[in-house]
Amino acid sequence: MKADNIFPFGRRVKPCVPHISERRPIYVLGAYPSALHVRWTPPPPEPFKPIRAIAVDNEPEIFWNGDKEFEHVDDWMIYARFEPKWGTVALAKELNGSSGRWVNEQVIDAFRTSRANVWLSDCLDTYRCSDKLAKRIQDTYSKLPKKLGLPRASLLMHPSEDEIVKEAIQAHRTRLVNEIENARPDKIITLGNAALRVMTNLVETKSDVPRKLVADVNFYGKPITVHTNSGHAMQWFPLAHPAAPKIYQAAHFIWKQELLAI
Repeated sequence: MKADNIFPFGRRVKPCVPHISERRPIYVLGAYPSALHVRWTPPPPEPFKPIRAIAVDNEPEIFWNGDKEFEHVDDWMIYARFEPKWGTVALAKELNGSSGRWVNEQVIDAFRTSRANVWLSDCLDTYRCSDKLAKRIQDTYSKLPKKLGLPRASLLMHPSEDEIVKEAIQAHRTRLVNEIENARPDKIITLGNAALRVMTNLVETKSDVPRKLVADVNFYGKPITVHTNSGHAMQWFPLAHPAAPKIYQAAHFIWKQELLAI
């Protein structure tokens, strides 16, 4: 990560990694962190529309579920020294923590456990800006007069699946292998194709592993026996990402219902 990756309004992009040392029964791997978002209305008389969800700070925790949103936004305004001349902000509400809530409801609840028993992590450790948000930053935030003194925003762009896999293996493989060794989980969950492909480089298996997810309910989420480098055996469940298309969400719903029926 370059030293000058900055959120709109000045907060620096920092690595978001799990601070865990003890064993956890379940290890969940996603793609990359989200961020704290706010709804921002530019100041008058500038002719710019509000941005419903602009990323302004690092995610409070990995797969944050939106809990205590008001407190986090309030703290951000203090730390960022948000000035009234920059406009007004409000809560982004359901746009904050959506992935974390999905993981809670569709993965953690499916295994009848709690977050306290889960090691949550991502292939990459820093926030990446979506194409849509990048466009709004360019056509609104960066267009405001210099007299307002807005800090420069510079965010890494949303990577492709191949780019996530390449960066994860080159820059984060050691971290991820150590996380799995320290967690010594009974179950590993990967969310989406990028995490699936990265996981094939982190564990050992004697059988074939899928190259990508399939929406066929006869195959979706079926566990695969894998091992750490030290020989610890685990069951790996390749699952959809929270933002996966409806066809995968439907397969996941059936998978969850079958798991809860056991």
